[in-house]
Amino acid sequence: MNPKSSLVVQKPGRGFGPVLANSNFRALWMAQLLAQTSQHAIHFIQMVLIEQLTGSAVHLGFIILAFTLPGVIFSPVAGVMVDRFPKKWVLVASNLGRVALAASYVVILSALTGIWELLAIYAVTFLMATLAQFFAPAEAATIPLLVGEDRLIAANSLFTITMLASQAIGLMILGPLVVSLARVEGGFIIIAAMYLGATALVATLPHDRQTAPASAPLGSASGWRRLWAEFSEGLGFVSGRPRLKAATVQLLTIATMVMVMAMLAPGYAVRVLGMLPQSAVIVFLPAGVGMLAATASVGRWGHVMRRPRFGALGLAMAGTGFAAMGWLSMDYQKLLQPILRVYPRAAFSLTTATMALGLVIGFCLSSVNILGQTQLQRESPPYIRGRVFSVQFMLNNLVGIPPMLILGGMADAIGIPPVFIIVGALAIAMAGIGAVIGRGDVQTTQDARSPGPQSATAVASAAANAEEIRS
Repeated sequence: MNPKSSLVVQKPGRGFGPVLANSNFRALWMAQLLAQTSQHAIHFIQMVLIEQLTGSAVHLGFIILAFTLPGVIFSPVAGVMVDRFPKKWVLVASNLGRVALAASYVVILSALTGIWELLAIYAVTFLMATLAQFFAPAEAATIPLLVGEDRLIAANSLFTITMLASQAIGLMILGPLVVSLARVEGGFIIIAAMYLGATALVATLPHDRQTAPASAPLGSASGWRRLWAEFSEGLGFVSGRPRLKAATVQLLTIATMVMVMAMLAPGYAVRVLGMLPQSAVIVFLPAGVGMLAATASVGRWGHVMRRPRFGALGLAMAGTGFAAMGWLSMDYQKLLQPILRVYPRAAFSLTTATMALGLVIGFCLSSVNILGQTQLQRESPPYIRGRVFSVQFMLNNLVGIPPMLILGGMADAIGIPPVFIIVGALAIAMAGIGAVIGRGDVQTTQDARSPGPQSATAVASAAANAEEIRS
């Protein structure tokens, strides 16, 4: 058998070296770096474009909605498609589609004006974000097939490092740089070229077999009913397994906390401390360092942290860090003006304490995220893994956005420090809920990988795929 025609699971090993030695994993990893950096950079370029065309905060809200709403609408469809079709070709098609759509902005800007130009921009942005919903679960479901379960923690640590790096590079470096050097139109061409590079990388991945039967075409009414039934099967699979439910609760809480921190950190710097908006780096930078330290630590020693209680403990510690940051700055509530304007001598101690808490929060958030993702991959058999991750991605958007909006209003009404304390308390409560769920009647790994009688075809397909891997 040609070794390139099947997915290769190597012998167990610790650390990053063994997974980086896997050429297929390296290709997927580099494709993730290119695709996610491009995604964050193009979000910056899109917002700059709308600001240039309209100067309107309302239209900026529309563009943000255009690239977030698909996460709620299409995650169910994406998970089913990932399980119906070979994951390699889902990755190729989603990236290739984004190549064409990124380049289409240049055509829109040269051919249209006025309201039609704006509508076309919103439509293309919506479509690009829709394709991203297919890439994410296909990528997550492919990782275990490339590296095997014994190396999942190391692989997920590397992917988490890449996710963090892509956010920083895309939003803070690449996006502003390409707009400055090549203007908006040139920026879209550069992003299209990066997506093309990601397409070429995933095209080199070995073929994986379809793991779920496509019993009815999606264009028919019965096909759409089947699609919903298959997504519901994924939702039921998660809800019926305590460890998966516990990991999902932890991941949802982490996603919401990250959004809240990103939303409140600039206001914390300006309104609470009395600094410039860009001084939010005193929160973001230490949190980023903590996240990178966590990915390195968990990637190397995470094999001793597999039990669900470690995720609950990390989430409780992150909540404690949030609450401590709020308590640290409660003088703002008493003074009703930025602390450092009244106590300038406190600048060193206050900022140092804030940075230390940011480091702890980032370390805990990243650790819980890696352990939760690994738990989902470990407990989900190949035939349903794409749907499991689509459930998680959909819930992250669906559950995370309302609390963020509510807490933003609360921060304007009662102040940012009390909101940090509230978020911390809620995170600790969610850690307790996740721990209780995880202590339920947990099925063994073998049971978790045994689908019901209605999925016999899927079992046969997954077994054939496993046999091909072993051969």
